[in-house]
Parts: sequence; structure tokens; C-alpha cells
Amino acid sequence: MARWTCLFILAVTACSAGDDTTGTRNLCAEGGALNGTCENPVDNARDACWRMVDCGAILVHGNNVGDFDWDRCVDRIEGMADIEQQIVLACIGASTCDQLKADDHRCVRLGDD
Repeated sequence: MARWTCLFILAVTACSAGDDTTGTRNLCAEGGALNGTCENPVDNARDACWRMVDCGAILVHGNNVGDFDWDRCVDRIEGMADIEQQIVLACIGASTCDQLKADDHRCVRLGDD
């Protein structure tokens, strides 16, 4: 009986949602523009920041003053020169959610260079 219980627990754990799916809420969240699953292209700072929220890479509203949340994301991208904005938007649109979550806002930092 204990053997079946262990196998059941192992199966439930293996089938549960892990870090790779946490926070994704739409088709675009699965693979970015590379997979062709994005219905809504990333055309402006608001789109880009919503994509990052959908992927779980940033919060909508941070609890602390210095948190990089949706508002700060929009402000930062909109404050960039046009060419920098285009690079950042293209990067966010082409990135997978895993990349956006793991890269510590790498796409947004491209506009700082």
C-alpha cells in the first residue's frame, strides 16, 4: 500500500505546474513571436510591459517604492530614444516567458546601452 501511495504522490508532483508555467496567462506567453503564437504584437511600451506582466517577469503594482513594476516599466521604455525603444520592444516581443523571467529585465536594459 505504501508503494502505491509513493507512486501516486510522485505522479501528482510531476504533473503539477512548475516554474515554467507560473504566471503565464495567454498564448503569447508560451513562446513569444518566435513561435508565431502572439496574437497581439508588441507595438509600444504598454504592450511590452503587459507582456512582461503576463509572463510573470514583473508585477502589475510593486509593494515597495523601488520595485520594477508595470508603471516603472512603461516610464522607463517611454523615456528612451526611438531607436532604443524599437530594440527593447523587439526583444520583449521575440522573447519567451522563460527568457523574460530569467534574464533580470535584459531586454529593458538594452535601451540603457
